[in-house]
Amino acid sequence: MSQGRVPGNGQSGRGPWTVIVPVKSSARAKSRIRLDPAMRRTLALIMAEDTVSAAVGATPVGRVLVVLEDSRDGAMLARVPRVELFVTDTDELNAAIRDGLAALGPEPGPVAVLPADLPSLTAAELTGALDLAAAHPRSVVADRAGTGTTLLAARSADLLDPRYGAGSFAAHVAGGAVPLDVPARSGLRRDVDRVDNLRSVTGPRTRAVLKLLAWPAPVGPEFAGG
Repeated sequence: MSQGRVPGNGQSGRGPWTVIVPVKSSARAKSRIRLDPAMRRTLALIMAEDTVSAAVGATPVGRVLVVLEDSRDGAMLARVPRVELFVTDTDELNAAIRDGLAALGPEPGPVAVLPADLPSLTAAELTGALDLAAAHPRSVVADRAGTGTTLLAARSADLLDPRYGAGSFAAHVAGGAVPLDVPARSGLRRDVDRVDNLRSVTGPRTRAVLKLLAWPAPVGPEFAGG
């Protein structure tokens, strides 16, 4: 686990994607989901593990850097093969992403950011989105509500320009990011902010935890993850 620079991959402009996944401290994460605090913390980390696993498995992805607010959360995420961990000293999302970018070293090649609450995301879905993103200098995918951002991608780190916060999708589009046409049923758009969002989760690790909580299984083709 690093608090300094992570070696770059030597690519410039083209080549494998680097995916940054910022992870809020699990002690604060998903506060709107009313569960026992210890279980909510576990659920937040398991959702992050499903998200990171999908990113690692995506064909165009060469590196996955998890930017941790709390170093204690790293033990669970380190279980994912080939993931790199970096601890930031800020709890502000855009600043944490910029710290991650700086840690990649010079010329990391194309870079994308994923939130840590996409437990239904599959490697194939991310592969498809990054293939679309490769056609644009900067691009963005909206969450299911159409207001937040679930993927921000750029051909180079200097073009990324993260603008997360309320209305981040509109802010990214206003900054020049091209919206990508990703189906609403895709796991890339199905972030988890509220307890009712858990109904549609299909990620294997998260489903296992929800099964322990006797959560209903997802039903219907809209939850197929395609």
